Amino acid sequence: MQDKTKNQIQKFKKGDKKVFDQIVVDNRDWVSNMILSMVHNKQDTEDISQEAFVSAYFALDKFRGHSSFKTWMYRIVMNAVNAHYRKLKLRNIFSLELSDVEHMALSDIDEKSIFMEFEKERLHKAVVSLKKRQREVVLLRVYQGHSFKQIGKILEITENSAKVSFHQAKKTLRGKLR
Repeated sequence: MQDKTKNQIQKFKKGDKKVFDQIVVDNRDWVSNMILSMVHNKQDTEDISQEAFVSAYFALDKFRGHSSFKTWMYRIVMNAVNAHYRKLKLRNIFSLELSDVEHMALSDIDEKSIFMEFEKERLHKAVVSLKKRQREVVLLRVYQGHSFKQIGKILEITENSAKVSFHQAKKTLRGKLR
Protein backbone atom coordinates (compact mmCIF):
# COMPACT_ATOMS: atom_id res chain seq x y z
CA MET A 1 0.00 0.00 0.00
CA GLN A 2 1.23 3.47 -0.80
CA ASP A 3 2.73 5.07 2.32
CA LYS A 4 0.65 8.25 2.01
CA THR A 5 -2.61 6.30 1.79
CA LYS A 6 -1.50 3.98 4.58
CA ASN A 7 -0.83 6.97 6.84
CA GLN A 8 -4.17 8.54 5.94
CA ILE A 9 -6.00 5.33 6.78
CA GLN A 10 -4.20 5.07 10.12
CA LYS A 11 -5.16 8.67 10.97
CA PHE A 12 -8.75 7.93 9.96
CA LYS A 13 -8.88 4.87 12.20
CA LYS A 14 -7.53 6.95 15.10
CA GLY A 15 -10.44 9.36 14.76
CA ASP A 16 -9.30 11.99 12.23
CA LYS A 17 -12.32 11.61 9.93
CA LYS A 18 -11.42 14.75 7.96
CA VAL A 19 -8.44 12.95 6.40
CA PHE A 20 -10.97 11.00 4.34
CA ASP A 21 -11.45 14.11 2.20
CA GLN A 22 -7.84 13.77 1.03
CA ILE A 23 -8.32 10.06 0.33
CA VAL A 24 -11.25 11.01 -1.91
CA VAL A 25 -9.23 13.72 -3.68
CA ASP A 26 -6.34 11.28 -4.25
CA ASN A 27 -8.59 8.57 -5.70
CA ARG A 28 -11.59 10.25 -7.31
CA ASP A 29 -10.14 10.50 -10.81
CA TRP A 30 -9.38 6.82 -11.31
CA VAL A 31 -12.64 5.84 -9.58
CA SER A 32 -14.68 8.15 -11.82
CA ASN A 33 -12.88 7.02 -14.96
CA MET A 34 -13.45 3.38 -14.07
CA ILE A 35 -17.15 3.93 -13.46
CA LEU A 36 -17.62 6.08 -16.58
CA SER A 37 -16.03 3.41 -18.75
CA MET A 38 -18.62 0.95 -17.44
CA VAL A 39 -21.84 2.99 -17.35
CA HIS A 40 -21.20 5.54 -20.13
CA ASN A 41 -23.17 8.28 -18.40
CA LYS A 42 -21.64 11.21 -16.52
CA GLN A 43 -24.55 11.75 -14.13
CA ASP A 44 -24.68 8.06 -13.22
CA THR A 45 -20.90 8.12 -12.82
CA GLU A 46 -21.11 10.95 -10.30
CA ASP A 47 -23.89 9.21 -8.37
CA ILE A 48 -22.14 5.84 -8.28
CA SER A 49 -18.82 7.44 -7.38
CA GLN A 50 -20.44 9.23 -4.46
CA GLU A 51 -22.11 5.99 -3.31
CA ALA A 52 -18.78 4.15 -3.52
CA PHE A 53 -16.94 6.73 -1.43
CA VAL A 54 -19.74 6.82 1.14
CA SER A 55 -19.50 3.02 1.40
CA ALA A 56 -15.72 3.27 1.72
CA TYR A 57 -16.07 5.87 4.49
CA PHE A 58 -18.26 3.61 6.58
CA ALA A 59 -16.14 0.52 5.91
CA LEU A 60 -12.67 2.05 6.25
CA ASP A 61 -12.43 1.22 9.96
CA LYS A 62 -12.70 -2.45 8.95
CA PHE A 63 -9.98 -2.22 6.27
CA ARG A 64 -7.23 -4.59 7.42
CA GLY A 65 -4.66 -3.90 4.72
CA HIS A 66 -4.39 -7.48 3.45
CA SER A 67 -4.71 -6.05 -0.05
CA SER A 68 -3.86 -2.61 -1.36
CA PHE A 69 -6.32 0.21 -0.77
CA LYS A 70 -6.85 0.43 -4.54
CA THR A 71 -7.82 -3.25 -4.78
CA TRP A 72 -10.15 -2.82 -1.81
CA MET A 73 -11.68 0.27 -3.42
CA TYR A 74 -12.11 -1.57 -6.74
CA ARG A 75 -14.30 -4.09 -4.92
CA ILE A 76 -16.43 -1.30 -3.44
CA VAL A 77 -16.76 0.37 -6.85
CA MET A 78 -17.79 -2.93 -8.47
CA ASN A 79 -20.44 -3.40 -5.78
CA ALA A 80 -21.75 0.12 -6.40
CA VAL A 81 -21.84 -0.46 -10.18
CA ASN A 82 -23.65 -3.77 -9.67
CA ALA A 83 -26.21 -2.04 -7.43
CA HIS A 84 -26.70 0.55 -10.17
CA TYR A 85 -27.32 -2.16 -12.76
CA ARG A 86 -29.81 -3.92 -10.47
CA LYS A 87 -31.75 -0.65 -10.17
CA LEU A 88 -31.70 -0.20 -13.93
CA LYS A 89 -32.96 -3.72 -14.55
CA LEU A 90 -35.84 -3.09 -12.17
CA ARG A 91 -36.85 0.04 -14.04
CA ASN A 92 -36.28 -1.39 -17.55
CA ILE A 93 -34.33 1.74 -18.47
CA PHE A 94 -32.27 -0.03 -21.09
CA SER A 95 -34.97 -0.22 -23.71
CA LEU A 96 -34.25 2.00 -26.69
CA GLU A 97 -37.45 3.97 -26.99
CA LEU A 98 -38.95 5.20 -30.23
CA SER A 99 -38.59 8.81 -29.07
CA ASP A 100 -34.82 8.27 -28.81
CA VAL A 101 -34.66 7.05 -32.40
CA GLU A 102 -36.87 9.92 -33.58
CA HIS A 103 -34.62 12.41 -31.77
CA MET A 104 -31.56 10.93 -33.48
CA ALA A 105 -33.25 11.03 -36.86
CA LEU A 106 -34.23 14.68 -36.45
CA SER A 107 -30.74 15.80 -35.56
CA ASP A 108 -27.82 16.15 -37.94
CA ILE A 109 -26.66 12.58 -37.30
CA ASP A 110 -26.32 10.40 -40.38
CA GLU A 111 -27.78 6.89 -40.65
CA LYS A 112 -24.45 5.22 -39.91
CA SER A 113 -24.16 7.12 -36.61
CA ILE A 114 -27.69 6.12 -35.63
CA PHE A 115 -26.90 2.48 -36.38
CA MET A 116 -23.67 2.65 -34.37
CA GLU A 117 -25.51 4.19 -31.38
CA PHE A 118 -28.16 1.49 -31.59
CA GLU A 119 -25.47 -1.22 -31.67
CA LYS A 120 -23.66 0.33 -28.68
CA GLU A 121 -26.93 0.37 -26.76
CA ARG A 122 -27.61 -3.24 -27.75
CA LEU A 123 -24.14 -4.32 -26.62
CA HIS A 124 -24.51 -2.40 -23.35
CA LYS A 125 -27.87 -4.09 -22.69
CA ALA A 126 -26.33 -7.49 -23.40
CA VAL A 127 -23.41 -6.86 -21.01
CA VAL A 128 -25.77 -5.64 -18.29
CA SER A 129 -27.89 -8.79 -18.67
CA LEU A 130 -24.93 -11.09 -17.97
CA LYS A 131 -24.70 -12.95 -14.68
CA LYS A 132 -23.05 -10.81 -12.00
CA ARG A 133 -19.64 -12.54 -12.03
CA GLN A 134 -19.45 -12.60 -15.84
CA ARG A 135 -20.44 -8.93 -16.02
CA GLU A 136 -17.80 -7.97 -13.46
CA VAL A 137 -15.08 -9.84 -15.35
CA VAL A 138 -16.10 -8.33 -18.70
CA LEU A 139 -16.22 -4.82 -17.26
CA LEU A 140 -12.81 -5.15 -15.63
CA ARG A 141 -11.21 -6.89 -18.63
CA VAL A 142 -12.73 -4.99 -21.57
CA TYR A 143 -13.49 -1.57 -20.10
CA GLN A 144 -10.61 -1.36 -17.62
CA GLY A 145 -7.98 -3.47 -19.41
CA HIS A 146 -7.03 -5.55 -16.37
CA SER A 147 -5.21 -8.84 -16.67
CA PHE A 148 -6.96 -11.99 -15.48
CA LYS A 149 -4.54 -12.10 -12.56
CA GLN A 150 -5.56 -8.56 -11.50
CA ILE A 151 -9.24 -9.41 -11.99
CA GLY A 152 -8.84 -12.46 -9.79
CA LYS A 153 -7.29 -10.34 -7.07
CA ILE A 154 -9.97 -7.64 -7.28
CA LEU A 155 -12.87 -10.11 -7.29
CA GLU A 156 -11.17 -12.48 -4.85
CA ILE A 157 -11.33 -15.41 -7.26
CA THR A 158 -8.61 -17.42 -8.98
CA GLU A 159 -7.05 -16.26 -12.21
CA ASN A 160 -8.46 -19.37 -13.88
CA SER A 161 -11.99 -18.59 -12.62
CA ALA A 162 -11.68 -15.13 -14.15
CA LYS A 163 -10.69 -16.68 -17.49
CA VAL A 164 -13.57 -19.16 -17.38
CA SER A 165 -16.09 -16.43 -16.51
CA PHE A 166 -14.77 -14.28 -19.36
CA HIS A 167 -15.05 -17.17 -21.83
CA GLN A 168 -18.62 -17.92 -20.68
CA ALA A 169 -19.52 -14.24 -20.97
CA LYS A 170 -18.20 -14.07 -24.54
CA LYS A 171 -20.22 -17.15 -25.46
CA THR A 172 -23.36 -15.66 -23.89
CA LEU A 173 -22.83 -12.30 -25.60
CA ARG A 174 -22.37 -13.94 -29.00
CA GLY A 175 -25.72 -15.68 -28.54
CA LYS A 176 -27.50 -12.50 -27.44
CA LEU A 177 -26.07 -10.34 -30.23
CA ARG A 178 -26.85 -12.65 -33.16
